[in-house]
Amino acid sequence: MNLQLIKYLLFFALIWPTCDRQYEHLEELEHFTALDLLTGDQSSEIDQVVFEYINAYSYISIGLIGQDGIQFCRSYGSDRIGKTDVYASVTKPVTSMIFFRMLEAGLISSVDDSIAMYSDKYKGVMPDNYAHTPVTFKHLLAHQSGLPHHDRIWEDGKLVLEFEPGTSTLYSTKAYGVLGDILCELAGLNYNNLVGTYIGEPVGAESFSAPSYLFEAPGGLVSSTISDMALFANGILEDVYVSNGLKMDLQWVPQTRDQIADIGLGWYLTNHGTDSLAVFHAGSNGKPRAFIALRPEQHLGVVLLGKNHSSQGSQRFYELASDLMHKLREFELEADD
Repeated sequence: MNLQLIKYLLFFALIWPTCDRQYEHLEELEHFTALDLLTGDQSSEIDQVVFEYINAYSYISIGLIGQDGIQFCRSYGSDRIGKTDVYASVTKPVTSMIFFRMLEAGLISSVDDSIAMYSDKYKGVMPDNYAHTPVTFKHLLAHQSGLPHHDRIWEDGKLVLEFEPGTSTLYSTKAYGVLGDILCELAGLNYNNLVGTYIGEPVGAESFSAPSYLFEAPGGLVSSTISDMALFANGILEDVYVSNGLKMDLQWVPQTRDQIADIGLGWYLTNHGTDSLAVFHAGSNGKPRAFIALRPEQHLGVVLLGKNHSSQGSQRFYELASDLMHKLREFELEADD
């Protein structure tokens, strides 16, 4: 074989796209376990649920929380146990929880306060047509600030707003950038340290981190292991971060609605006002996917981290989380019999 042919073969071997593995049988699917307190039959049922979704993903990691705390943490398709993944927009509930910790501690007086009361950077920055309508914390948390999702937010020293604050709804990662900016100023910490201090340390989740130098980090760039993500979810259910009353009476109360569901303060909501209340948030930064879902009244939770085969691939974590939550509920009912 001549040298030129060898070079061509090496070139194509490097650039030719590899095929993502497709599983035909559950037995083919590798899994790696950090914690399993379920029965053997229950674990097998969870494996079967994940198997129905795995072919859209390079890997999926799951954490399951029951009435007695974290019950199950397992990674499928690749060993992600102990490795960190980005939460994408599941970061928003993290930043929301930091806000409510500060609110309950008295560092912030009210969700209805103007952000200009807490930071000189945001004084006198309203555009002329909305000069007398302040942006409040509630506006930022509930996507009602008028700030764009990804576009620039400053022009000639004034905020760029799509509408008058409080009059409409526009999902906005930049709004959470503003929120995080103010929370960091109040705490005297960068965002990475803010996440570690307010979220990681109270539950022993050491892998919680975020790139503090990026403005959008409070809206989409927190990362942790799946085990620590489960600790975060369990901490919420156990009222480690803030009181149950504050969550039920304010954080998890519908403020508006978009095409997905009701929107609370940092969370999406369904079945509000019933024992079946569910709070959740999805995240997608291209291929990386994340999801958190909680049913507070039943003390159940599901957390998911994964990587889609394609940035345009199907986003099925909502369905997967629903199926896993249904299984958790079944297990709890069986235990009560």
